[in-house]
Amino acid sequence: MIFTTVILLCLFSLAGALGVPKYRRPLLWGSFLLLSALVITLLYHLSLDHFSYAYVWLYSAPDLPLYLKLATLWGGEEGTLLFLSFLLSAFSLRLMRYPGWVGPGVILMTIPFVIGLLIWSPFEMTTAAQLAHAPYQGMNAHLTKFWMAIHPPLIFVTYLLLLVPVGAAAEALVKGKGPWKEIALRYSRWAWVVLSAGLISGMWWAYEDFFYGQIWHWDPVQTASFVVWCWLTAYLHGLRAYQPRGAYGRSLPFLALLTAAAAVGSMLVTRNGELMSSHRYLGQTSVMLLAFITGALLIVAFAALAISVRRGAGNPVRMTEGRLMIQLAIWGFFVFGLIGVYFLGEAYLRALLDVPKDKPPIFFALIANVSSADFVNMLKTQHEKWTVDNFGVNEVLVPIVFLIAVFGGHRFLPLRHFRHRLGVSLMAVVISFLLAQYIQPLQIFYDGTGVTSGATRRNFYLLNMLLGGTVYFSLSSLLYALPIGRLQGREKAWLNYIAPVGLIHMGVMIGLFAALCATILDSNSVRKITFPAAYDQPITISDHLSLQISRPVDSTDSLSRFRAVTGVTLRLRDGDRIVDQGQTLYEDARKPVAADIGPIRQYCEAVDYRFARMSRDRDHMLNPYIYRGLGYDLQVWLPAVNYPDGKGNDLPIEYNMVIKKFPMMMWLWIGLGLSLLAGAYYAIFSRKSVTTNS
Repeated sequence: MIFTTVILLCLFSLAGALGVPKYRRPLLWGSFLLLSALVITLLYHLSLDHFSYAYVWLYSAPDLPLYLKLATLWGGEEGTLLFLSFLLSAFSLRLMRYPGWVGPGVILMTIPFVIGLLIWSPFEMTTAAQLAHAPYQGMNAHLTKFWMAIHPPLIFVTYLLLLVPVGAAAEALVKGKGPWKEIALRYSRWAWVVLSAGLISGMWWAYEDFFYGQIWHWDPVQTASFVVWCWLTAYLHGLRAYQPRGAYGRSLPFLALLTAAAAVGSMLVTRNGELMSSHRYLGQTSVMLLAFITGALLIVAFAALAISVRRGAGNPVRMTEGRLMIQLAIWGFFVFGLIGVYFLGEAYLRALLDVPKDKPPIFFALIANVSSADFVNMLKTQHEKWTVDNFGVNEVLVPIVFLIAVFGGHRFLPLRHFRHRLGVSLMAVVISFLLAQYIQPLQIFYDGTGVTSGATRRNFYLLNMLLGGTVYFSLSSLLYALPIGRLQGREKAWLNYIAPVGLIHMGVMIGLFAALCATILDSNSVRKITFPAAYDQPITISDHLSLQISRPVDSTDSLSRFRAVTGVTLRLRDGDRIVDQGQTLYEDARKPVAADIGPIRQYCEAVDYRFARMSRDRDHMLNPYIYRGLGYDLQVWLPAVNYPDGKGNDLPIEYNMVIKKFPMMMWLWIGLGLSLLAGAYYAIFSRKSVTTNS
């Protein structure tokens, strides 16, 4: 009752601020303070394990570290809606100083999320049946990582950074005026930085923890986030040149509205149960609410575009080489995002019509080595709704990225005359061709055992050409970022714009090339080991790595959700330096609860818990053991061992231990890290008044 009263007061405050601008400031402050009090109250209950509240009972546990208990705020539907409402109310205070449609736009975005709290309250009491089932259910072990406190809020904050300027974007499109450019320059740049940080943290998390052991597997939610990133990147490329009645006067505000709709649509994909996803919620979720918001944003976008067309054409803009390259970047990224939308739409249509894809994902060959037939068949049935041929995607991506590298290198090469840059670009293409034809440097990473090795050789030629293109693009971007020659009074432009922009593009290209190398030239081998003979014995992993598994230690802690049974050490063979160590865990003692009271992530439908993975704390899981090097990474996945139970059931059994090798993986993080740092610098120090010759 108290919670409902507080939410109704928030709604009255927001409605009053929307209808009575004179009292907008105190009313918005009132709404913000009420939502702040609710967030603090929920965090208080989470931190003190008040399992009398259903939300705390379902998602938290007493053995979680404090930061993970607090991260449970966005671990479920109810807490996420409260978190989003709180952030939107904070943004409304920030943006109410702008005239026109800006303030009302933020308030209109806040109201439906607050209404959602009337339906999905995080302060419902735990039922007697739930308490009889277990004293607490606890966070899914798959989420008990540091990244749970980092990755989800970064994604949510990004989406709100894209949502709050929708009023300004609609006004710019309809009226051809307003403060949208000023707002978008600030909020969209930060949105790109925060979203990139969120995606990178998610990639690191997935690489260490997810069953696929990959940085990216085109999960439906990942694909939806990729669409948002592409469209955000698209309109950022033209934002500096935007003029309300001139360059990009219609296309960029319209694209900003589409991006906002895609952001809400990404959350909608997370909560829709038609397609299998490691991110998705199941049960009573806010699907209809998010569908309403997404539809409303799309209607606003197309209606505003139609009105702007009636308003007439803007001032003509002279096309230059620089503007042409910007146009190619904008519409190229837009098309990439549109392709993602197409595949999501096709997958949903197939799911609704019950039409499976032609072939299952290639990783089933790996799963079949370590899992039962029933488990494999269950995963195949789920993945028939959403299957992605990673090799097929890479085969398309490599030539596209090569063209981007050549055109981008041509664009960033700091030579004044077009014919000089054209000559250097043609020379770069010839060198790339010779590199692929005669030297073929990347072949040293190929050993014929990769997940996609059956068709990898078809990519060798273009992948080696891409190496040449990446070097050309990176050198051009670096030269663009360096103060070559006389700055002639453009020191501020170089420091705040030219240098970070060059480093951003350089980092992205290095990361993209490394990701393609890692996923095309990966290798996958299976090592046979026999237990219990393998206990306490060094097991050779590679020329310089060995692994040792300790004999099990009995654990009788009846309250433990996950039981650690043995220790594992990964060390260099030619010395005593330990590369990685921890404990394997194989039991999840929780009994499932009814499917309508929690997210499907509670059960991690795509994860086979019989894999043993690493934990730095005996109460938490799950990672493969990883060796990281500049040339390649090694992942070691331990088998599902029937550990001795103390009753004489310890007969020798042979198991498979999976070893994955990913070339160039470290360069992925180096490139993305460089881009992220340069992007953060650019967002902080750049100013829209800075002009360049672009």
